[in-house]
Amino acid sequence: MTAPNRGAAAVKRFVGTLRAEATRRLRRTYLDEYIAWLAEQQECGTSQVTTEDLLDEENALAWLAAAQRGLTRRRPGLHGPTAPAATNSMAARTSSVNTFSRYCGRPLELQPPAAEFADRLTPTEAHRTLRLLTGHHPAGMLEATWERSVALIALAVCTGYGIGALHPMRLADLELERSLPRARVAGDWYPLDAVSRGALARWKETHKALTTGHLKVLKGGRVEEVWVTTAPGRPRGGQPAPPAGLPAAVRTLEAAHRKLTATALGTPLLFEQFCAVEAEEEGAAALPAG
Repeated sequence: MTAPNRGAAAVKRFVGTLRAEATRRLRRTYLDEYIAWLAEQQECGTSQVTTEDLLDEENALAWLAAAQRGLTRRRPGLHGPTAPAATNSMAARTSSVNTFSRYCGRPLELQPPAAEFADRLTPTEAHRTLRLLTGHHPAGMLEATWERSVALIALAVCTGYGIGALHPMRLADLELERSLPRARVAGDWYPLDAVSRGALARWKETHKALTTGHLKVLKGGRVEEVWVTTAPGRPRGGQPAPPAGLPAAVRTLEAAHRKLTATALGTPLLFEQFCAVEAEEEGAAALPAG
């Protein structure tokens, strides 16, 4: 296999070979960061970064060192914009460049740091925390955002899946009016308890309120995605701000989850801590800040 000379094209082709969306998102995020960092170092555009540049071991090690010091951070983390990168994000960066280099036939085999995984809540702890969050709207958080975050946690508790698997869900994947309410995730149905069913029903009503009235914006279509934005976006490129009620990005859901748990519980809990069972790729896809 001969990789394209242009680094961005080679990364795009590589990412396209990966089956799981969560893995594609993870690899694309960190390899795009690598390209942007190299472009900055070389004082050129990202389109001028070559595949050979990406496969240079000295370049890769220098990028990882910069990332470790927090110099590639795009968003403030929980510990501020200058904090060192999290161990898990460094492991994911190293794994991304290693798998890309193997795909290109030039394996680098850089040594990643050992990943650190947060302790999972026991089923009892998860359900009790869910009940607490369901009944407590924290001050300073938009009510609709709170409802969406609680509904997302409810699905994690009942199904064991993380955000990567829950994000693609559509309204047809929720059957809340059955005698035994259930939700479909990754092709399988899971029963919902009364607390989770209530949280999801509340969010569905809010979802309806947020999306009603935007049919002209959506060109007559109905928003079928379960997770939608709860506030208007920001105007960009001279375009007006998009309204609330449009499909929400994974990072939007992750940021709201961090805010909810930090505000309501006094300490931020990772989403994966609510998941009883989670595939390795799914856990890696919960991109850590940094």
